[in-house]
Amino acid sequence: MRNSLFSTLLLVTCMQQSFAQADNTSLFNEAKNKLEEKSVTVSQILSDKKYLSLHPETSFREMIEERCTTGELTITTTDEPGKKIKVQCTVKDQNGNPASGLQVYLYQTDARGWYAADMPHVGGNEGDFRHARLFGYVKTDKNGHFELHTVKPSGYPKSDLPAHIHIHFSAAGYQSYGTEFLFDDDERLVGNIREQSVRNQFLIAKPEKTTAPFDQQFSYSITMQRN
Repeated sequence: MRNSLFSTLLLVTCMQQSFAQADNTSLFNEAKNKLEEKSVTVSQILSDKKYLSLHPETSFREMIEERCTTGELTITTTDEPGKKIKVQCTVKDQNGNPASGLQVYLYQTDARGWYAADMPHVGGNEGDFRHARLFGYVKTDKNGHFELHTVKPSGYPKSDLPAHIHIHFSAAGYQSYGTEFLFDDDERLVGNIREQSVRNQFLIAKPEKTTAPFDQQFSYSITMQRN
């Protein structure tokens, strides 16, 4: 009896996983076709709750990377909990010229301080970096500028680390560069934590006035080194 019950539960679990995989395959193909037809943008895919289950998957992230464009990038749905923020960033080379065409990869926690939908961190090798739920790719425009629409992240639970957005830049002719965007009004960003953040050359910006639907705006400037 016990073995029969276990076998039944195992069969049900396998069937559920099979249905979930089939559903994700269908969703992936749907998103891919829409992007190829250019009937939607990367932002529209990333901000559509229908595709949230795809976000941690490598194939989906590679597709987003391949089709990223310049301009604005939205990485959250309209009902994502948290304070809505606009992040402006301008990138220049060491001579003060706009660094255009840079590919920007970014990822962050949500308002709970979680990278995954159901836990603070994603397991596995480089889990958060490779599979964080809130992520995106965008390119700098001719003025070296890009704009991110998201929710303000929170620091990790049971930690004193401040809230941050991970940013990685890469392009032919430039040295790859990664840093973090921090927020001057973060209550954790004080004392030794703030001093350490400055030593690590993380970027700290003060909140600026903005307009609806955003609650806050932050602006950052970065200098990239050419090879």
